[in-house]
Formats: sequence, structure tokens, C-alpha cells
Amino acid sequence: MIEFHPIVNSTPTPGLVLRIGDTEFRYLRLTHVFESCVYAIWVSEPEQARYARRPSKILLKLLDDLSSTNASKWGRLALPPVLAVPPLAESERQQELDVAWNLIKPLIESFETETNLDRKRFSYLIRARAEALEVKYLTLFRMIIRYYYFGRSRLALLSLPPGLSANKGGYSENKMEISDEKNKIKRKGRQSVLAQELGVNKFIVFEDDISDMIASLKTCLRRGPTYQSLAHEEYLATQFRIRHPDIHKAYLNGEIPEPVTVRQFKYYIKKHADLDDNLSKNLRSLARQQGYLGSITASGPGEIYEIDATIGRFYLVSDEEFPKLLGKPTIYLIIDRWSRFVVSIYLSLRSPSYEEVRHALLIAFTSRELRFKGIGIDVNDKRWPVGHLPAVLCPDRGSDFMSSAMEQSVVQDLLIELTPLPPFCPDGKAIVERFIREIKRRMAGSGIKGVYADRPMDPLSKRASRKAESAAVNTLSDAYRILVEIVIDHNNRPHTTLKRNKEFVKNNLSPVPQDAYLWGLQNITGLRKAPLTDEDYKKLLLSTGKASISNGVLKYKQRPYLPNNETAYELGAKSSTRAKSIDIRLDKTNPNEIYVVTNRREWALFKISPGAAKELSGITLDEEEILSTQTARLWAQAEHASRVERVTAKSIKSKNAKKINEPVIKLDKLDLLAARQKETAGIKQKIVGHVPSLKVEPKAATSSSNWIELEEQERLKNLEMIRKHRGIK
Repeated sequence: MIEFHPIVNSTPTPGLVLRIGDTEFRYLRLTHVFESCVYAIWVSEPEQARYARRPSKILLKLLDDLSSTNASKWGRLALPPVLAVPPLAESERQQELDVAWNLIKPLIESFETETNLDRKRFSYLIRARAEALEVKYLTLFRMIIRYYYFGRSRLALLSLPPGLSANKGGYSENKMEISDEKNKIKRKGRQSVLAQELGVNKFIVFEDDISDMIASLKTCLRRGPTYQSLAHEEYLATQFRIRHPDIHKAYLNGEIPEPVTVRQFKYYIKKHADLDDNLSKNLRSLARQQGYLGSITASGPGEIYEIDATIGRFYLVSDEEFPKLLGKPTIYLIIDRWSRFVVSIYLSLRSPSYEEVRHALLIAFTSRELRFKGIGIDVNDKRWPVGHLPAVLCPDRGSDFMSSAMEQSVVQDLLIELTPLPPFCPDGKAIVERFIREIKRRMAGSGIKGVYADRPMDPLSKRASRKAESAAVNTLSDAYRILVEIVIDHNNRPHTTLKRNKEFVKNNLSPVPQDAYLWGLQNITGLRKAPLTDEDYKKLLLSTGKASISNGVLKYKQRPYLPNNETAYELGAKSSTRAKSIDIRLDKTNPNEIYVVTNRREWALFKISPGAAKELSGITLDEEEILSTQTARLWAQAEHASRVERVTAKSIKSKNAKKINEPVIKLDKLDLLAARQKETAGIKQKIVGHVPSLKVEPKAATSSSNWIELEEQERLKNLEMIRKHRGIK
């Protein structure tokens, strides 16, 4: 029962209470009074002190308006009877009161300054005091709130007597009837804003669920550095799915809201998780930055793109039976400043140069499905829509972006404005820098072999880098597949900056980069646009190279390309049997098509043959060129070993060769057939493992010992036939 004692003609002072209302009263207690404002706290029954909020700021003008109404009165609230009895001197309750007051006394003195009552400063001071005293933050917070709730009285720090135990009676059944529904355990806290669409979240966390959360976090930490948000997703995908399969299925089908939120996960981890030193080192948290300033702006999508390159923190190997370590790739990123939509990502194992930047620009506005299908990435133009080249490109001062080739091609040929940043100003393109940090964070927490988290600057990080180098198992295609999935996830994830744009709310548009980019291209007018068409940019960004043509077939990198348009058929028909070198243009990230510009400036199109396309699938030209030395070495080794075996065989054969001193006997047709069958039967028996027994045959009449006599008899017979023919006697 609240006991209010009104007073008249009072000046606002700390501890007074303003009663508001005619029939249903509310009570506002002043805690601090300053020159331009006051701080106050809403109070009611003593039992509600546990749930009271921190003091809030109220301007004096607003306070005067509240107190000047007829329904408002100033007064005092009487202390509860259990707190109105001061403890005896040197008693146990007095000692408890002194200890409690000494805990919060420095904080109460600090809160006499107006700036310290700000929300962030208020929590920071309490948290710092709790850490210094090694007590819980919530304990100090509730003690301070009780002190102000009961009118800045020290007696408020004394604990209230406990209520009745659950097994002991005290209330008559006719006065209080509690239904089974009210006895059920209910979920605490606020509901999600999606409760109207997906229903109320009724999932309650029990001890087994908390154990699963801690186990999931420890599993992620054993794999390497991770963040609590990533561990939360891992928990929902593994332990929660196993323990609550039906709820997990309903959550994935969009039938219920998220059963365990990130905030809940962090709360239970902080309260219950006990991590050793090794695991604590891998638990990362994002450093508090300056926050959103709105200093980097653009009028709409496709106007300004930010581009940057970074060395990936993972090692790659070649796609072979016996993989070779290839080192770390360079990642090129292009992102739209207005919508945060990633329009291009390109990986290269070559040194940074404009040639690599050219490929990143080419990927930005060409079909994702055709480009990545050759290396086995499941992506299409719907999951990752095709972008457009910008009017302005914002790079840093890297050698690949400040080269004369970059200026010549981008500014003069592509007619795109180039705005490089001043020295030591990476925050001028903070959007792409932020996404690079996100990529490295996601890769470090993924548990993929060959990945390390921190730049190797100290012994621990250097050891982690060497360990990742020895454990690398992913190829360039594998890394591409992982990064494309990260890009797609980023493009379809809500962004806080887009949330501030009220145009999205007016048009019922989700604040995700992909939707914002596509919507802006269709609805925002007056934007600066790239002056050329996408087809023109595609031709201007193609790389040049050398190929050979003969018999109507173009060959590039030993792979055949067949004519695909009329100009290509004419060019092939004019080619001779002798191979001729020819200048070509191609997209090295998608080498399935090659263009040849004729003297009449017509574009002849050649497409790779099906067999050659199959050979090229799953590997990029970068990998192929890096492996060219290794391929040549392996070819030379195999050819050398083969030639050595042939020479060795010939040498043995020449040493063991037997000289034939006697001529070979010619047999008639029947004898020849029998001899062939006998020889074949003997070989068959030897092949199957049954060696025939050798039989001694009688010596034939026509042996090699009397061949001279047989020849003489044959000669005399022939002479006799000649005489008879001529009539000679």
C-alpha cells in the first residue's frame, strides 16, 4: 500500500514525489535537481523496486507543465514499515548496511554530476566499479536503484524480508485462486517485432540448452578465433537442431520467430560459460568504433563504387593429385557506396596490376552464371544480380590503382572518373574496408583449413600462420566458392545504414543491399551514369593475347576454338594448313569465348570446343599459368624416363641378339597353317600358365643337313621340264 503525504508550495528537491492523475495515480520521484533539468524515477509499490529503471532526464519546463495541472500534487512517500526501523548499533544488520553503503558510496558521489547520469556513462561507471570490486554488475545496479527508489535513504539498502515459501500456506483459497495456466512457466522479456507475423516466441531456455550453448561456443573456439554471433549461428544449426528438431524445422520454414536470439545467447554465455585461457584467446569481439557519421555519401546506386585489394589470410594449393602450395591470393572487391551492394569480387595469384583490376571491373557487369559455372560455383543472376559500371571509381593509392595504365584505361578509354584518396586516409573508403574486415572475420571463424586470423606480427600469430600454411587443402576454385557465398550473404543481410533511410520504409522495402541497389536503379533519377553501354565496356575491358589459326581452327593455350559467327567462319576459311599467329581479345576469367578483330573492325567470335571446355572446368587460367612450370617439369620427367627405358631395352636387345647362320625354311600352305596353329597354341598355354611338355619329334627328311641335295634335285627337275618343252632329246 502506497502512503502519500501531500505538501504545498514546495520547491523541487531530491526525494520529493509528484503524484499525477485523478483516479489512477502515478508517482514520479526526483533523484537529482540541476539548473536546467531534473532526473526522476517512476515508483510504485515497494515490491516493484526490483524492476525499476534508471533515473531519466526531464527538462524543468516540462516538469513545470506536469506540476501545474490540477491533477498533480507534490508530496512525500512513506517508507515501508520493514525499512522504517533503523538497525541497532554494532548489530549484524548495521554491519550489512555499512558494507552495502561503502560499495555504492563512490558511485552515488559520482552521480551528483549531471554528465555521469547519461545512459552510457551511468552503466560504464557501475560496470567499472563492479569489476574493481569483483562483484556482479546487476548487484550494484539494483542497490543504486533501490537507494533512489526509496528517496535516497540508506535504509533502502537493507534487504526486504522474504515472502512465503512455496510449500507453506498463507493465503486462503477463496481469496486467491490461481489457474493452471498462470502456474505454467512463461518466457520472460520482450517479444520480437515479428511476433505479429510469426507469432509469439514461447521457447524457454533450460539448463540443457545453456549447456549446449556453451559446448557450441567451445567447439568454435577450439577450431580457431571466433565471435559470439558466429557461435550463435553454429548453435542453432547443430546442438539446437539435435535437441529440438521440430522447433528447428518450424524456424527454418518461417513458421516461428528465432527461438534463441543473439542477445539471449550472449547473456547466458557471459553468465555461465567458464573458459580457460587458451579458449579465451580465441574469443573475439568487435572494437567499439566512432560509429555512424554519415560523412561518406552518394546520391544513388551505380554512382560511386569503392574498390580495394587485400591479401587474403589463407593459403591455397594446386588442384592436382599431389598438391603444391601456391601461397596467398589477392582479393579484389568493388562495392556500391550508396547501397553497400558488392558488385564484384575477384581472386588472383598474380602480382597486383591493372590487368587484375580489369578482370574485377569485367566481373561487375557480366552474367554470374556464365562466369562462375566453369569453376563449379552454384550461383546465378537471381541470387547475385548483375551490376553496372559506375560514373565514379574511388580507389586508394596502391600501385595497381595509381599506375599509368589504370589512368589511361579507366579515365580516357572507359570515361570513368577516378578519385584516388589522399595519403593516409583509408577512412575515405570505409565501406569497402569494413567489408574486407568482415570477410577476414568470417573466414577466420569458419574453421576452414589453411586460414589464420591475425596478421603475423608476434610469435603467436606467426605460429598460427605457419600452421595454416602446413594445413592448406583448398584450391583457388574452393576459395572463390567460399567468398562468393559470403558476398551473397552480405548482399541479402540487413544493414544499419540502410535502416536509417526512410525511403525504404515508405516503399515497404527491406533494408538489405541487394534490394536497395535494384530498387534505386529503377526509381532514383538524376544520377550520374557511366557514359558507355555494358557491351562497349565489355569489349574495352577484354585482355589481349596471341593465338594461332590453321585449317579453320583457332588455338589458344593448346586448346581448340571453333568459329561461332559469320565473320569467324570467313576468317577460318581463309586460313591455311600452316599455323599463323593472330592477335586475340578474351576475358581470362571466362576463357570460353575469344574475339578476333579483323581489318574491317569486325568481331569474329570463336568458342571453345566441348572437350577443351571439359579440360578447363574446375580450374582458372591463373592456376594454370602458375602451374605451367610444374606441368613442364612433370612432362620432361615422364618423357625422360620413357626415353631411358626405350634406350635401355634397345641396348639389351643389341647385346643379346643372335646371328642367324642358316636360311629360313619355307613351308607349303598346309605345313604353314599347322605351324601357325602350333605356335599360337604354345603362346596361349604360356599366358595362362600351362607350359606344354616338349616332345622329341623324329628328324624330318628335309632337315637343314641335306638342303643342298634337295636344291640340286629341284634344279635337275626344272632342267628336264625345260628340255621337254623345247623338244630336245
